[in-house]
Amino acid sequence: SNTTLSTLSLVSDDISCLRQPDWMLLSNIVHAFDTFSPLFEVQHMIQFLTRTSADYQYILQQSRNIVNVIYQSIQSSISAAADFRIMTTDEQCSLVQRNMHGIWAFYSMVICHQCKMFDSVESKNIMTPLYGSDSVEYVRSITVRLDPDLTLVKLILMVLSFSSNCFAVNEDQNMKRDSLLMGTFRLFGSQNAYVEVMWKYMLYRYGYFESAKRFCELIKIMLDEITLSSTINDNNKVHNDLLNKITEETERSLIIDRCQDIPLWGKTET
Repeated sequence: SNTTLSTLSLVSDDISCLRQPDWMLLSNIVHAFDTFSPLFEVQHMIQFLTRTSADYQYILQQSRNIVNVIYQSIQSSISAAADFRIMTTDEQCSLVQRNMHGIWAFYSMVICHQCKMFDSVESKNIMTPLYGSDSVEYVRSITVRLDPDLTLVKLILMVLSFSSNCFAVNEDQNMKRDSLLMGTFRLFGSQNAYVEVMWKYMLYRYGYFESAKRFCELIKIMLDEITLSSTINDNNKVHNDLLNKITEETERSLIIDRCQDIPLWGKTET
């Protein structure tokens, strides 16, 4: 049947295939991303920089600050997930090494798009000192294809975060000590659970044909972002050094506090 599934009711007898545990997981994922969203902070930085006359070095430093803020946000969102919490510290560090560069690239695009960074020459120029005008313009061209359903975007981010690998370049000499190297299959249980909820959500909202189109476009966007970020990784030492430094700091914090400061799914007790 080509009948589009209803999207008007969330009650227990809804005709969709989403069940109460699915809605709970979906709600938790959305809540985690919303809790740690850097949107307000990045918007404030963009507004300040577009209204201030600043030299090249200051803008470069602020663009690095924006990178750091967005990275910390996505890392906190992933660290709040139950599937991340049950990993050992070594496994958590391995997952960060494998995926965070690629996930960060996708998430940065989403946040910059939400902040309307690509809507004016002045705001686009904020990231130009760090990445160059060609890369900034290419990212802008990708954002116009981004799905307007932010719930769907948050779901694909969680799916990709538990991928076996979400980056195309890795020259880390410590990869042989990757704690997930012989147990990558352990990630599939987590990833499959998120994929299943994502697919059920898309069927609920859009039906089979539209869901397939949206899913393919999201994957294509992610592949385009991985290609671009891999190129930047090879050719932009400032960016590479910055992300390596942030990643190392993230790994140290995981070893020290085991995410103790990050509430599960971003939910604090009341």
